[in-house]
Amino acid sequence: MEQFEEQLSRSSVEMQDKKSRPAITGKLTNMKDYDVVYVGFPIWWYTCPTIINTFMEAYDFNGKTVIPFATSGGSSIKKACTDLKAAYSNLNWKEGILLNRTSKTDMQKWVENNK
Repeated sequence: MEQFEEQLSRSSVEMQDKKSRPAITGKLTNMKDYDVVYVGFPIWWYTCPTIINTFMEAYDFNGKTVIPFATSGGSSIKKACTDLKAAYSNLNWKEGILLNRTSKTDMQKWVENNK
């Protein structure tokens, strides 16, 4: 039963279909106002969830700096960053970071260093 439930989990269903683009409720009306966009997500199957592709394809990121960050129970962010850079190679990507158990002070320093 546990294996069957795992096969029907949201992450399993979405990640088995690389063309999956789950809907996002609401849309930013002022994306043009941002020069730097932080894109955060949990690591699913060693990469970002497919809803991140929905987000990346919903806006014009040309001329913006895009910085990924993630949380994970055990994976690094390396494959997610490689996948994002490959899928959206025309964008200005900065190195991503895994923010597990990061203090508020350390996070603020990281943001300040990536403006």
